[in-house]
Amino acid sequence: MSRLNLAHLVVTASQNIQVADEVRRDPAVVKAAKQFVEDSAQTFRSGGALVREVQSSWRRHSPLSKGVGTDE
Repeated sequence: MSRLNLAHLVVTASQNIQVADEVRRDPAVVKAAKQFVEDSAQTFRSGGALVREVQSSWRRHSPLSKGVGTDE
C-alpha cells in the first residue's frame, strides 16, 4: 500500500488555493462576474414581465372572462 506524502499534499493544496485566489481577483474575471450578475438580474426582471403579460393575455382571451358558454 502506498503512503500519503502529507507534506506534498499540503504544498499542492496551498498552491491551488493561491492560484484560485489569483483567478478570483483577476480583473477580467471580476468584470465578467459583474456582467453576469447584471445580466441575470435583467433576465429575472424580463421573465417576470413575461409572466405578467401571459397572465394578462390569458385573462383577456379566456372564454370564461367573455361569458361564452354561460347564461350571461
